[in-house]
Amino acid sequence: MNFSRRRFKSLLCLVSISVIFCTLVHVSFSEVIQKKSSGLLKFEINDVYVGSLKHTITIVNHSPIPVTGELFVPLIRNETARHYVILHNISSSQTAQETFLNDSSGNRYFHLNNLKIGAKKFSLELDYYVLSFSIHYSINLSIVENYDTSSETYKKYVEPEERIESNNSTIILLAHNLTNNVDNWHEKAVTIYNFVHRHMHYEEQEEERGALWALENGVGDCSEYSYLFVALCRAAGIPARIQAGFAFHRESETLEDGHMWAEYYLQNYGWIPVDVTWRLFDVIDDKHFSSIQSVPDPIPYANCFFDSEAEENNVTDEQIVSLTPCTIDVFGNSFIENVVKTIEKISQAKSAIFLGKVFGIALIFPYEVEQVEQTFLESQMQLQNAMDSWHGNSKIAESDAVKALENIEKTLQNAWMLIVKALTIFVSITAVVLLIGLFFLKRYQTKQDRDSEQKFHLRDALILNQRRKQL
Repeated sequence: MNFSRRRFKSLLCLVSISVIFCTLVHVSFSEVIQKKSSGLLKFEINDVYVGSLKHTITIVNHSPIPVTGELFVPLIRNETARHYVILHNISSSQTAQETFLNDSSGNRYFHLNNLKIGAKKFSLELDYYVLSFSIHYSINLSIVENYDTSSETYKKYVEPEERIESNNSTIILLAHNLTNNVDNWHEKAVTIYNFVHRHMHYEEQEEERGALWALENGVGDCSEYSYLFVALCRAAGIPARIQAGFAFHRESETLEDGHMWAEYYLQNYGWIPVDVTWRLFDVIDDKHFSSIQSVPDPIPYANCFFDSEAEENNVTDEQIVSLTPCTIDVFGNSFIENVVKTIEKISQAKSAIFLGKVFGIALIFPYEVEQVEQTFLESQMQLQNAMDSWHGNSKIAESDAVKALENIEKTLQNAWMLIVKALTIFVSITAVVLLIGLFFLKRYQTKQDRDSEQKFHLRDALILNQRRKQL
């Protein structure tokens, strides 16, 4: 009986080894898709967040004399494919001349002119609905071309500016030493990122210090991290710019301060996000909301700015920014609904793809797997195109979003069908192997029983003969 158990365990071990072997010898869905899509997809979307963002600004006049000035509030805008926002409410505690302003960097501001603040506090509230995406850029070096140095983008974003001293000799020499032996622009940016990450240590600053100060002192907060990264990129010939706004860690959170990160530019890819403070490179999460991109012409880098002739200590301002989740219904937009559904189903498809790897379906159904991979790739491409074009051509964006949803639903359905088929085959083969094993075990057991019975009869015969001889 013990021998039979050992044989049974050996069969189970053989089956397990077969499964592991099938897993190791075939290529997973995700690996194949990445190889096929690396030259086409600029980014992958991992998560989506839908919420309500409230920006409340309070200005206090501590002097008995009324203060008159201008208030500038940079607005969160849809300047990238990484978030979509609707500013649905602006309310204030008193009236003033309200206008919207634009600057040369594409920033947009809510502007209150001739704002008179007496003994009472002034408060302003801006309410947004936000849809944001967690995005990871996959850079294919073979399609990254050299910069067009005559373009306006290149000229503007390699020049120095206040606190970004990319023309300083120390910064220029460091940028040269870091990137001189690096062959491509992406790796140059990676090298600069790694240096800033190692060199800087986080320490909050009461005021913004700038890139050179950060380099010399090796400490700073998100501003210094970002200024230094941008300055080194520009000194190395890589267009780069600041991003400022709000960044949250959780789905529901309240902040009192803004946040700053950066972007660098690659030919054929556009602007790529970097947040050295949060250790994000070529990646941005779904809770970064940008209100300033590059140089804000009328104001310094700030999420609100009250410009008056009052003494600095007489007027103070504070802000509270809160983020809370809400449902997709607030947008009332079929395009948004299709995009969100597609992203959710892409996540489900990735899970199905992982299971496909476990069951080795690429080995069993190579043609069908090829079709699944193709529709998955098409869905990713259509989603990317929809997000890139939703501000320029809404009809094309809506059409691509519908196609992306259709393709990912087809991908998900076909992937699960292949997994069920593979599982059925696997279970059937396992059952057959076990039945065959049990059959031979049964035969072996029967033979053992017969041998035991024969030995028993032989023993009885020997005992009987001995008794007869004794008699």
